[in-house]
Amino acid sequence: MELKEIVENIASLIPKIDSSTEIQNRNRRTKRPYVKGVATLFEPQFTKELVRCWSTSSDNKKLSFIDDEFPYPDSRETCDLVITDSQVEPPFGQFEWAIEMKYLRLVGNNGNNNDYVMQKAISPFLKDRSLVHDIEKLKHATFSNRKAVIFYGFDYDVNSVKHAERMCENIVQSIGKNEFYVENPEHLEKFLDDDLIPTPRNLGRVLSSVSKHGDSYSLESVTGVIDAFLRINDIATGEPVVVKFSGLERHPCGQFGRVVGWEIK
Repeated sequence: MELKEIVENIASLIPKIDSSTEIQNRNRRTKRPYVKGVATLFEPQFTKELVRCWSTSSDNKKLSFIDDEFPYPDSRETCDLVITDSQVEPPFGQFEWAIEMKYLRLVGNNGNNNDYVMQKAISPFLKDRSLVHDIEKLKHATFSNRKAVIFYGFDYDVNSVKHAERMCENIVQSIGKNEFYVENPEHLEKFLDDDLIPTPRNLGRVLSSVSKHGDSYSLESVTGVIDAFLRINDIATGEPVVVKFSGLERHPCGQFGRVVGWEIK
């Protein structure tokens, strides 16, 4: 299986993960819930959901093996994802691909700017757990034939604020009726006034600060920076594979985006 097919499959499954995940995360400080969906899943949670959906999807039956959190030898670290195509027969105990996943976020749960996207992308410091750190981890993936780093994240355009407004209206109407978007918050007024209602306004302010027209905020430029880093250091085998996804209808700040991968030498 080539990297392009892996990235395409991940992108195709993101809408399914977004609509089907039951995971409810909460703000660690306030304990108030986040809106459900891919936008608020932590990386290990997303990878588990990816394994679940890939394993059960009738359109993705080309794997003989897929699993998450596979341990690196002589280390406490684990590899995010290991997969093997059904037509490939690696030696016993080995896999076709070892893959590290990274979630790059331009905005937070409530639409405010996320100042840490570049740290998560190319920071050389261990504390930041960046994509660079993931590449270092992959050097120890003696259990795979091929290696890759893949990031996913959301983009925003002139219609994103309207999407956020519509999602917020749907969420407000759902509270007390169903928990598709969010489990019933214990402190409802604080959740609405501080977390949910300001989201479209926050997102609009971020878009305006990025572009004078306030019409786009994309991970395309981040992709270019990462690719330049990989080229300068002769790390990747070739061009990045970029596949976009869209049509998500759950989180105010998560409607469409991209999955980007590089095969690592």
